[in-house]
Amino acid sequence: MHRKTLVALVVIWTLLLTACGPSASQLAATYVAETMSAASTSLPPTFTPLPSHTPLPTNTLTPTPSDTPTLTITRTPINTPTITRTPGPFSFFDDFTSDSGGWENCEICQWKDGALVMGPYVPAAILHKNYCTGCNSHTYYKIAVDATFVDGQVDRFFGIFVGDANGKQYYFGISPWQFYVILQHIDEGEKWESMDFHWSGSVNASYSTNHIEVAIKPAFQPNTGDYLFSLNGTTLYIIYGVPVSPSRTGLAMDYHAMTASYDNWEYVEIEK
Repeated sequence: MHRKTLVALVVIWTLLLTACGPSASQLAATYVAETMSAASTSLPPTFTPLPSHTPLPTNTLTPTPSDTPTLTITRTPINTPTITRTPGPFSFFDDFTSDSGGWENCEICQWKDGALVMGPYVPAAILHKNYCTGCNSHTYYKIAVDATFVDGQVDRFFGIFVGDANGKQYYFGISPWQFYVILQHIDEGEKWESMDFHWSGSVNASYSTNHIEVAIKPAFQPNTGDYLFSLNGTTLYIIYGVPVSPSRTGLAMDYHAMTASYDNWEYVEIEK
């Protein structure tokens, strides 16, 4: 009973709704139209851009590295020059730190404390000569040496000789009392000829060292030479125009009972 009554009520209610408003199809059509209108009003149109033209990549060819050849320079062979001695003046230096072999005939000599010590000699010869065998013989040359009194009699002389040829030579000696002497000595008969003999302040006294120099230079006339005798930088005496020839030189002391030392020997040939 109740079920039939309920179905009847639903039918009646549906009829009433149909009579009072639009149909269901009308409602659906209206809803679709409103929805599309709202969508077209609220959303902006969307444009999908066409793809732009992308340039194709350039084909870059990278060369394959190859071995770089090494440049080899082949030098043209040349003749190797033969080394020859440059012509020039002869020279001989000796600081006497040891026996250089340049004083082969030295008697009563010793190399001591970097110097060559001569003496004391016994009373035999008047002039005791020590030849510079390492200097050889030349016509024109210059010599220099540092000489110092060591011990013994102070009235004797010590120094050098030059121009030794044909049995003659010049002797240049000094004493601790500040005297100097220049003599020509003749070997035969021990003869002396005095050239100059003076006291001089140029001579350093007592145990002081003196720098002795002698030069034989070419003179105006052929085959002659000028002898210049200097002490501590001062020229004391000159002999002009002496006949010359190749000669020897060296160290010397006169008489005996004296000891002297020599250092820094210099010998230089003078070319004409």
